Amino acid sequence: MKHKKSTVILMLCLSIFISSISSFAYALEDDGVIDLYEVFSNMKDRMKTEVGSRIFKWSMHLPDDAIVYKSDRVNYFNMYTDSYKSQVSLEVTKNEQKYSLEDILYSKQMNANDFNYYWYFSQKEFTFNIQQDEHGEKYIRIVKMDPFYDYYLVDDAAEEFSSYIENRIYIKNDYIYNLEIHMEGKYYRENPEMFSKLASSFILNYDETNPYIKELSDSVSEPRLYENTSYGWEITVNPYWKEEGISNARVQQFTAVYSHEEIYGSEEAQEYETTPESYQPFREGISVSLVSSALPHETIEDWGQQEIDQLQQNYNEKVYEILLTEKVTLGDVEGYRVKVKYNTVSNNPYVVDTLYVIGNGYKYRIVATISDKKYKEPNTNEAFETMLKSFRLTNQRSQYLDKILDPTDLIDWNAAKEIKTKKYNFKATLTRKWHTYDNFYSGGYGYYSYYDYYDKYYYAPMGNQESVSAYQTGNNMNLIMMAGFDTRNLEDSIKEYVKNLLERDEVRIGLATVDIASTTVGGIEIYRIITEYDLAAINQFAKDDETKSYDYSQLTNQYIYMMKIGNDLYTQTVSIPLANTTDYTKSEMEKVWKNTQIAGINYSQQIKNWNRHDHSEFQDQSNPTQVDYNKMEALLMQDLSL
Repeated sequence: MKHKKSTVILMLCLSIFISSISSFAYALEDDGVIDLYEVFSNMKDRMKTEVGSRIFKWSMHLPDDAIVYKSDRVNYFNMYTDSYKSQVSLEVTKNEQKYSLEDILYSKQMNANDFNYYWYFSQKEFTFNIQQDEHGEKYIRIVKMDPFYDYYLVDDAAEEFSSYIENRIYIKNDYIYNLEIHMEGKYYRENPEMFSKLASSFILNYDETNPYIKELSDSVSEPRLYENTSYGWEITVNPYWKEEGISNARVQQFTAVYSHEEIYGSEEAQEYETTPESYQPFREGISVSLVSSALPHETIEDWGQQEIDQLQQNYNEKVYEILLTEKVTLGDVEGYRVKVKYNTVSNNPYVVDTLYVIGNGYKYRIVATISDKKYKEPNTNEAFETMLKSFRLTNQRSQYLDKILDPTDLIDWNAAKEIKTKKYNFKATLTRKWHTYDNFYSGGYGYYSYYDYYDKYYYAPMGNQESVSAYQTGNNMNLIMMAGFDTRNLEDSIKEYVKNLLERDEVRIGLATVDIASTTVGGIEIYRIITEYDLAAINQFAKDDETKSYDYSQLTNQYIYMMKIGNDLYTQTVSIPLANTTDYTKSEMEKVWKNTQIAGINYSQQIKNWNRHDHSEFQDQSNPTQVDYNKMEALLMQDLSL
């Protein structure tokens, strides 16, 4: 009987064990516990026990319950784990100054404040030395306690509850690794081996053969297909690239997460990697956009030629070069390719490679932008070329995608348009090529419109100054018309303004000219002030001296008219970026003044001639033009001795 009872118990236990096997297989889904790491990972990531970055060459143990935050580049990593009662943070920075551990140790010790007024800046540091970890790597070891409890508890009680903090600073791979681990004080003192396990798992290496490491970068080391299912296209994205903004956007941007130096190493990248000081007027990458619906008989050749015509009209011929125009085949559709090199930044040209595609009833524009240095490097050029030509149209589109009108086909750009001040009788008749600033044209609506209304309601324009402005797209021309109360003599206002112009360095050395002229109409004196830069001279100047550089899209030629009626000063200024100064833009500028009325009178039609003024009329002769640097140095040394 006793034997039968034991047999029954054994069979019951065996049945329970067998029945539990299938339920165990689904325990991840059915146990009611949500693992955040599992939720935000792929199925193949569930067995990963380490995390790291192959670019910045580090890896670390990943507890089962870890909650991870990281930057896109994984140069900042933060992890919280309840099972270890700990928080881990890691910051990786480029060691540009070639610091040693001793340099950093000295800096941290010397910069420690002797007195901190605010208690939350205080530190309780107990260890501050250089040691060697379990893997043979030297590091700065800083042991400290959270001072929070010392303000409420005393002696041993404060230390018992204070978090144990260990800060480790490594230098390797030309990077500085700043690792800090916070562990709850009571838990640390009961389980010091858990801290050692977590801290010792940090390795300054990324083993790509280890299947248990999860790469934290948003991008991957292999090319991958990106599909835009809202607008019906796809493209192969380069390794270590990612899309920006929301997925399936109408304008989708793709950019590199890491620099070439970070991916390939400094030796391979140094030939074409721009220096940190180099300025680029663009964000390197690729953008894909659905422009509009296509017209029934519109062709890619017509579209591409229109873009070339706009380029030639709006850009100075010295700041661009058309490298290539050709038809290309992209799957089952054709595209028209226009490749242009821009020299809008001195000594730092860049290439804009554009594909125009018509298909599915829509117009698509694919634009690759890259510095000329990288464009000339074979591997980088091939990577961009492959990505650009991988563009394909698909049949996957949103059910809401319908006709998208191109407004350029609906507007008579030569139709008249008036811009004027509300209080002063100051207006100009323009064409519809000029756009005004307001909520609709500037894209403001909803949330921002509310604040625009708020400002107008509570801060109504009750001053005696007023201005209106307009701009042209495609060439960045800008018009501003100002009127206001000014009791100074016109000559004094002009002298003050011109004096500042003449003190510009480029004017002093002949890279820019300032032309001042005046005339009188009906007893009203009018001044014209023109400031123009010499593009060829600036180019040569920057070429002869590499420390000097200019962005010709930001450097502007200015054409100003000023006059006074009574105590009201009227100023009209048209600014044209040097890169966009062409015969067309200058003719557009001239039309503005010719179609301007002040107090109901068009003064431009009554001007017969201009009287030019010499610069000496506007320079203050009482001030010496030369600075006595020896005298300045003597005075400075005298001040220092005091």
